Amino acid sequence: MPNPVRWIDPKAFSQVSYVTGDVTADGASILLRVETERNGHVDLALPTVDLQHLITLLLVLGGKAAVNGSFSATSETFQATPLPLHGVSLGIEQNEGVLTVEIGAAILSFSLSKGSMAEIGRSILTLTASHPPN
Repeated sequence: MPNPVRWIDPKAFSQVSYVTGDVTADGASILLRVETERNGHVDLALPTVDLQHLITLLLVLGGKAAVNGSFSATSETFQATPLPLHGVSLGIEQNEGVLTVEIGAAILSFSLSKGSMAEIGRSILTLTASHPPN
């Protein structure tokens, strides 16, 4: 997906009211139906290989929205559906802590402070000690 570099007028957009989706039989595309308040729906087919880029874009824009306003998710306003995790790793890359998460066709990497890495490491050790593998 191309990286948006120009300013976009928000007045030109319809408010999204509902999104549904599916996957093609061969798994090559993610199908989305985006319902709008004024203009009906728009059907989109996103190649599965581009899913990671769309997720990253949404997370970056969500971070920008949180910085520009008070739109951060909190436990009072946000209920997350647990996602099936296919892989996770914690490591150091170029002297920076990195958490990599694999969920289906998307692999996302998050930079972490040393304090966050230590906290995650302690949590993993505590969990492992209290629930040893069978």
